[in-house]
Amino acid sequence: MRARARFTSLTFLAVLGAFVIASGADAQGDPSTPVAGAFVYPVGDEVDFTKPHSGEAAGFHVSDSYLVVRQRRKNQRVHLGVDLTDGRGGAPVRSIGSGVVVVADAHALVKVRKKQIVKVPTMVKGKRVVTTSTRWRTTWKWRTGWGNYVVVAHTLPSGETVHSLYGHLAPKSVIVKKGDVVAAGQPLGRVGRTGRATSAHLHLEIRKTLPASLEEVDEGLADAAEASVTDRTFALLQTVDPIAFLEQHVKRFEDLEPGTWEARYALAACRDGILSGDQESFNPDRPVTRADYYRALVIAFRLATPFTKESYASSVDALVDAGILDAAGERGKEAGDALNRSDALEILLRCLDKKPARGQNLSAIKSDQICRDFNRRFAGADAAALAEKQAVAAALRATATRRKAADADYERALKVSKAKGAGATAAGPRVKRKSVKPVAPDYRLDAGFEGLAQSKSVLTRAEACLLFASAYRMGVTQLSALERAAARVAAATSG
Repeated sequence: MRARARFTSLTFLAVLGAFVIASGADAQGDPSTPVAGAFVYPVGDEVDFTKPHSGEAAGFHVSDSYLVVRQRRKNQRVHLGVDLTDGRGGAPVRSIGSGVVVVADAHALVKVRKKQIVKVPTMVKGKRVVTTSTRWRTTWKWRTGWGNYVVVAHTLPSGETVHSLYGHLAPKSVIVKKGDVVAAGQPLGRVGRTGRATSAHLHLEIRKTLPASLEEVDEGLADAAEASVTDRTFALLQTVDPIAFLEQHVKRFEDLEPGTWEARYALAACRDGILSGDQESFNPDRPVTRADYYRALVIAFRLATPFTKESYASSVDALVDAGILDAAGERGKEAGDALNRSDALEILLRCLDKKPARGQNLSAIKSDQICRDFNRRFAGADAAALAEKQAVAAALRATATRRKAADADYERALKVSKAKGAGATAAGPRVKRKSVKPVAPDYRLDAGFEGLAQSKSVLTRAEACLLFASAYRMGVTQLSALERAAARVAAATSG
């Protein structure tokens, strides 16, 4: 028995190592792996779960704490996560940080076929005799105590990988799948009571890529004979207090006013690990230093492994190796030097010539919003208003052209139908007119680009975040808004 137990333990540890490697090792090699620079709460307000999120009726509270001991029948179990509830269920559950989905169990209720031995009374030679018989019974059972659940792997700026688990999600509410890259605050499912739950709540766990004690019993797997290898290996990772972890990693910048353009881009950049601030301030109006800007380029463009390269010299080396900077030209420049707008733009465009920028939170901001903010900041309110007016006018002209072409097609089809006499009714020939959808305005940041390229003003930290957002490719577009603007301005200048 001891040998068998030892073999089982070694097997689990081997599979555990494979799970850790599969979910965390790619952080330094896979360019699609995002960096989780700042976190949010999974329910309620993103920076304070006790307050309601926008559009929700109430905030959440802790109904069961971390490591509380539960008495269940004949044994005790330790609660390895924290339960958050608003008393009703159905609220969206969001990813606490940028990461990659490694488990998405949306159908945790499975059929189980059990073998049963039953006693069957029979008559043998006039005597009543009880015999045994075997029958199979099909029942439904939760694969794990977590019910429907999602696990996301997060790579911290230090290179460490942590996993977050969201349990008891409502049926048919999981909207992500394994391999999806998610942003901080992106919905994963809804609060429910699947699995071993007596009421609707979110069971949140945070685990490091370190093995826990094999003697530690995980409540999510207790009595779960149908648990998969992934379920069991994840349960062997070391847990941490989720609330304590989030209190340490959720950024509450008091100098960023909610709803402003500075807050929009600064928070997204922090969550992508591109720029950072302390726990309470971001300093959006302070000039961005050469050290911060260079390191942001290394992270955004995956020019090197940024996790072990905290120094200014390391960032310069990575940019020189990538052909972005000239080593001779960087001599005499200090880490704390401020960058002007035109120089920062030029360096960023050189990076875009090499490869696309990557960032889950900044790239989630809508392109038209970026163009408006970009033009207002770098070209002024009047130029931004003119650019919007021109975009709307161009869209109206394009819509009118399409409708005119559709009308012409309708008239031609009508004439052909009349000539053939086909499909005629009492009201005349039956020809369907094509509907034309209005053309959406194509907002551009050309005005802001020209102003930025000619400006020698110092680039602020908030402006650097906005500049990076313009460099990300939105959706399936081949070029970022910044690259398209650069191409148009270059063509106009050469022409």
